[in-house]
Amino acid sequence: MKKILQTQFDINPIEIKKLWGYDNSNYLVKTKDRQYVLKLYLKDTDTFELVEAENEALLFLHKTNNKIFPKPIVFKDNSLVKIIKIEEKELICRMLSYLEGELLGNVTPTNSLYQSLGKFIAQLDILLQSFNNKTIKARQWQWDIQYLHLNKKYIQDISSAKNRSLISYFFQQFEKNLIPVLPELRKSMIHGDANEWNVLVNNGTVTGIIDFEDLSYTPLIYELAVTIAYACLYVDNPIEWASIIIDSYHSVLPLEEKEITILYYLIAARLCISVCNSAHSRKENPDNKYALMSEKPAWKLLHHWMTINPIVAENRFRTALGLTVLNP
Repeated sequence: MKKILQTQFDINPIEIKKLWGYDNSNYLVKTKDRQYVLKLYLKDTDTFELVEAENEALLFLHKTNNKIFPKPIVFKDNSLVKIIKIEEKELICRMLSYLEGELLGNVTPTNSLYQSLGKFIAQLDILLQSFNNKTIKARQWQWDIQYLHLNKKYIQDISSAKNRSLISYFFQQFEKNLIPVLPELRKSMIHGDANEWNVLVNNGTVTGIIDFEDLSYTPLIYELAVTIAYACLYVDNPIEWASIIIDSYHSVLPLEEKEITILYYLIAARLCISVCNSAHSRKENPDNKYALMSEKPAWKLLHHWMTINPIVAENRFRTALGLTVLNP
């Protein structure tokens, strides 16, 4: 690894540390005065194109702000993505700058922190509205909520019959309440994975975000649903915390009433995607601890979500935005 860094990037590392990764390998690379993140992926044409698209998005965002997003680092030959051989295996390779900060999952939630989170994600979405990429637009995969049905095959990997029944219920609710309105929703590029291990915090304020590998062209409201789903994993009274994020997001990027109407079901859908993929990962790759990190709190929140009346949740969200509440 050290030789590759020297020959490909002209970097002399003093430390190389393996980091978490869902379906790729990540390494923290430290030099005397800088830090980087080396990312390796199995060789695949689609993956190569998606990595190129992610780099394009990051370079686009860096035109506006170069301190809150990772920056692609060029190889010695000025390329940004290459296929290299490591231990007789051909891998896709890229390097990113390292962002300093605490991970959201390690920080105690506060009103001001979650207000900061909502505003930060809204500001990111405003930037991404101007980004266009045909590879991302053509992408259809299971982590994008609009393709929830792609996760149905993983329900059978959930060991508990009670949990399988819960997931099936929310799948049915998605089909009933969301599929009919999908054509009416405004679409945009979104980050798609503002989870507790991708959001960075400094001094109680969100200051950065990493891991743009879930970039999607999808209904804009999905971004907020994903953010809330993960931000509420470890809190009591998740509806109240969700309302803080909704209100602060809305203050920067106004939400439409029809988006609020379906938000309860979207949050549940993202949690379903998370636990379905955790169950599948447990079956296929049980040693991948990162893929299972959010599984237990996600199940807890899903079971709690089931006890919340959807109209009660929607009315609380409406109140946060100053909208007229519905009759129970």
